[in-house]
Amino acid sequence: SPWSKAVILAKRRHGSVIERFGAIVASHLEHLLERGESYVITPVPGDPDRERHLFPELDRYMTEILADCIQAALKNRYRIEVMNLLVQVRPKPRRQHQCQNTTERIENVRGLYALRNGAVLDNDTVILVDDVITSGATMAECAKVLRGVGAKEVIGVALARTVRLKTEDTLPGE
Repeated sequence: SPWSKAVILAKRRHGSVIERFGAIVASHLEHLLERGESYVITPVPGDPDRERHLFPELDRYMTEILADCIQAALKNRYRIEVMNLLVQVRPKPRRQHQCQNTTERIENVRGLYALRNGAVLDNDTVILVDDVITSGATMAECAKVLRGVGAKEVIGVALARTVRLKTEDTLPGE
């Protein structure tokens, strides 16, 4: 689809596409955000061994750049800052798309993320940013960590979601 092609372009270092995506995501978030409240945007950490090569000149992951673009589109209307709250504490045994089902995806990311040293959450609402959701396992694991260290609410956003032909193997609520 045209959207899938745009996500692929963004992942292949087209900064202008990521900026546009950030503005689109921001416009969809506006109906969830309240003026006067403060928000923290945090990206899902990329796998250090696999993804940093996407933006080597910036030494950043796509999700970090996307989080900045979302914040830039919202900062004039809301109190919102970007913080890299999460770290990946070990390599993934497999890439998520190599897992055969949701159960394998959940196990692949169980215990994979932790709060970054020195990061503090004090009943904040966190906007968790990822590029693509397949089963929701990564987003769910990151949200569990954030809630466990004090996030009041976690709002998950992603550019795309893969559609699977087999629907009986999805996470609850999907």
